[in-house]
Amino acid sequence: MVAPAPPGLVPPPTRPAIDISWVNNFLMLVGSYAEDWIFGMPPDASLFHYTDLAGLIGILTANDLWLTHSRFSNDEQELTHGYALAHAVVATAREQTTDPARAAYLDLIALFLREPPAQGVYIACFCKMDNLLSQWRGYGANGTGVSIRVQPRLFDRVTGPDSPHGGSMRLWKAFYDPRTQRSLLETAVNMAYDPSLSIEACASHAADAIDFFVPTFKNADFTSEDECRLIFTPPPNCPVKPRFRVGRGMVMPYYSLKELSGGGQTIPIAGVTVGPSPNRAANVESIRMLLAMNGYPNISVEASATPYRG
Repeated sequence: MVAPAPPGLVPPPTRPAIDISWVNNFLMLVGSYAEDWIFGMPPDASLFHYTDLAGLIGILTANDLWLTHSRFSNDEQELTHGYALAHAVVATAREQTTDPARAAYLDLIALFLREPPAQGVYIACFCKMDNLLSQWRGYGANGTGVSIRVQPRLFDRVTGPDSPHGGSMRLWKAFYDPRTQRSLLETAVNMAYDPSLSIEACASHAADAIDFFVPTFKNADFTSEDECRLIFTPPPNCPVKPRFRVGRGMVMPYYSLKELSGGGQTIPIAGVTVGPSPNRAANVESIRMLLAMNGYPNISVEASATPYRG
């Protein structure tokens, strides 16, 4: 039995389901189709996905990429950093307002940000640079894995207006500059406030936008990684359901990109670099065979020349 709330204490309202149409409109307004926001790269550029050998086999044999729930990221400090900044932005705005309605709106944003969105936000991570030592250490099984080169333009079929099942999928670069991060958060807070809507709806819109952007925020100390992320926010009642896997001692929700997109197309792989492990030469040969057998003929496979013992 749940104890009744103390007299005079009104429990906060439940956060509404995400309004995907509002999120998509917001992303349009902040330039989600502009080069400098999405890729910041020329059209013929590549992105690199670092993974271990088991991950490579899974990607090739299933012809699939996984987008993992952002709250189960390899580095939980990333979300801590983003949400701490979001709360600071909301608190500063709260201190500066004298409007009771806007103050109530800001208070409710702060409450909603403490509650994870029901649908979650799912991400797959890429780097703009190949053969990067920090990525080998963090994501490439300490140098024994691979980096997979992909052509980002071919993700256009599942991003923007073509996002699967009425959700919101974008390929965004990570933001490392605290000023840019703060500016995006302030824009979300200011744009979501609409006196013609209820305070609950406005605060929910602001929290939805912030939840989208937090996975793109990284500490400035990691600027050299220069990451991009494929980000998917599923709509309420999405017909495709998340799957679950075990990783780092946790049960981790994820979406299959192939299932979201309806399958039928190969992942836009343009090359593979084998990490700087003692077995790099042997892995080059076996990975060439693996690629050919799974519908990726004539893909370049090279070994990292980085001297690294792990």
